[in-house]
Amino acid sequence: MGRAFVEATGRRIQPFDDPMGEVLIANRPLSYWQELALREAGLERVAELRAPTLVLPDTLYTTGPVLKRFVEQAAGRNAVLVLADSAFGARTTPVQPQVQRVAAGWRFEAVRYVSGGDEAPVEVVIDPEEELLTLDFPAMANLTGGDPIVIPLPRHPVMTLHHWVHIVWASQAAGASEFRRAPKLRGILRVLWAVLRALSFNKWKVLARLNTIGRGCDIHPTAVVEGSTLGKNVQVGPFARVLFSRIGDGVSIMPGAMVEASTIGDEVFVGQKSLIRDCVIYPRAFCSFETVQSSIMGRDALATPGSYPIDANFGGTVRVMLDGELHDTHAKVVGCALGHRSKLATGIWLASGRAIPNDCLLIRDPELIAYRTPTELGGEGTWTVRGGAMVPLGAAPPKGLERAPEGE
Repeated sequence: MGRAFVEATGRRIQPFDDPMGEVLIANRPLSYWQELALREAGLERVAELRAPTLVLPDTLYTTGPVLKRFVEQAAGRNAVLVLADSAFGARTTPVQPQVQRVAAGWRFEAVRYVSGGDEAPVEVVIDPEEELLTLDFPAMANLTGGDPIVIPLPRHPVMTLHHWVHIVWASQAAGASEFRRAPKLRGILRVLWAVLRALSFNKWKVLARLNTIGRGCDIHPTAVVEGSTLGKNVQVGPFARVLFSRIGDGVSIMPGAMVEASTIGDEVFVGQKSLIRDCVIYPRAFCSFETVQSSIMGRDALATPGSYPIDANFGGTVRVMLDGELHDTHAKVVGCALGHRSKLATGIWLASGRAIPNDCLLIRDPELIAYRTPTELGGEGTWTVRGGAMVPLGAAPPKGLERAPEGE
């Protein structure tokens, strides 16, 4: 059995500040995925770096076949992993320190085989074995620049996690990998069985038969659940929709809500008519965004209706902060992050790519809230809010205003 050493990097992904092993990918900690990959590759994890051995950073997310293939092709030599040129690499390698663009793809300096010799490392190129899902929406040309949206579906993802956007991307990759790695025969039989149960070849009716539903779930007859995995005791209200998503135990999805291509943690509350797309929601969060895309909410975080995370920069890509510097994600759609136990009050708009710290309450400027309203004047005409008071547009604040008691 080969050996593998997981190297501590000291990385703490902000705003959450969790140890790397506790970072959640598809509702499981990163340490789970790393141990699974080592078992699949037939590698024993060792406590100290002693050649010959495979060296992995504690930020790595990948699969067992990737590690096995890398060790085999290293063939006892010093080696470094290179992710082959691919749409998946182009999408996920931004904001990853120690990842360099080379002719064959992207060189991961921290993923290496140490032989004990002093020879220069060879590059072992790993193919993520991706399929591409292409979505062409001409009406979105102002955002996409006219290019179709290309979503890579890798069988064997390789990425290191340094920023919260990587948690979102890795969770999406985990869903694609799980689907792509399923045995073909089993997949074919499952689809055929779904067709028989649906009594139709209509793709939406078949998708509705391709769910995995846990015990004790309460799904309203008017709700639509398609191609998704639901944990135990999940409630899905009237006219809600769940599409290509992973839903944890005890989740409540209120009437009219839509959850698409997202990972929802245990005991999350999804508010009425909320739209959640391409997001990661940690356990026990209260999510009542009207619309949220490519974003992440921490444990016990709360977002109220009327708050909005902007998720795009027209005419450009979204930049994010890492280690005190702005980095280009090369992505046109990136939302925001809410830290653990943070609260976002009504009326807040967040710029794309930004993060709210843990334990933070963010409220609207009190001067933009009408605490004082007229009691002696009529309400005719056009009014605005200035300095916390309701005043006629273009006029000085009138007399006879009273301030609401604190807390109201």
